[in-house]
Amino acid sequence: MAPTMAADDITVDAAHLRGLAAYGPGWALMWDGHDVFAAPTHLADHGDIFEIIDHAGYTAIHDQHAWHGQPDGPAAIAVTVVAVITGQARIRLRQWPHTAHMMAATGPYTTALRPYGIHRHQASRPDADGRHITTDYRITRTGATASITMPYAADSTVPITITITGPHPAHSVPTYTVTVPRQTPPAAVAALIAAGGLPPHTTTGYRHAHDTGFPETPRYITVEPADVRALAAHGPDWALMWHDDHTQPVITRHDRDDDALLEICTHEHMINLSSHHPDYDAIAAYLTDTLGDFDPSQDNTTATTDATRPADMNDTHAPA
Repeated sequence: MAPTMAADDITVDAAHLRGLAAYGPGWALMWDGHDVFAAPTHLADHGDIFEIIDHAGYTAIHDQHAWHGQPDGPAAIAVTVVAVITGQARIRLRQWPHTAHMMAATGPYTTALRPYGIHRHQASRPDADGRHITTDYRITRTGATASITMPYAADSTVPITITITGPHPAHSVPTYTVTVPRQTPPAAVAALIAAGGLPPHTTTGYRHAHDTGFPETPRYITVEPADVRALAAHGPDWALMWHDDHTQPVITRHDRDDDALLEICTHEHMINLSSHHPDYDAIAAYLTDTLGDFDPSQDNTTATTDATRPADMNDTHAPA
């Protein structure tokens, strides 16, 4: 459970930092509501515990103060670093309930990346509007940074953005950026990052949360011009839908609402699309492209949504 103790209860001392320095990369100082202790960073991946600072963060603060120098030498530097880290921890703990929700949402992606040697090197952080989360990961093999930006709400249809930046992000532009559907399984997102960036599977349906799309051949869902013509012929009150057991879209009454079918397009929506797209071929191509924003498999909806949604998320964090 996320810590709920008062922020002033956290006090980092020099012994904690000496221990963290001795453990080295991959470790961090944690707070469980009672004690400060060192532990592997993955313990904090899902928001179950508060991460005060990891080894890389501590080293950066220490080196910064050592660079500027202290008149009393190493002892004064240690006192300053202890005060800085304690102060930062107390400030961040006040926002911890929100941060814990973010970590719970991004934790499955962090877990999926770990077997590739790609590890989180910052806690998840919200953007300015508070509706999206960004988590940064260090690709050990290349020294590059991979960032995953995703909507806060698991049921949002806003896609996930993946950005890979070179070893010196302050002096380089992203080398790869792509968006994938929000409900792309964490395993598939991890495989995409581990591969160093590949064309996104914008029309791929994933059956399970552990599907990666590599090297297996993904299942592609394609809307054909004939499907759009048939929907036009059926008229109002009909819709084009997809059932995971079928190999092509089906047309049913638009008010069918038993969760067995994914609605692709209603007749009314198809008429609206015709004002922007010249023919059935163009409408079919548009619908095929936008299918990537939806999850065609009920099995996958359960698997990925349950894994990424914090248990007590409420409507105050509405999708963009």
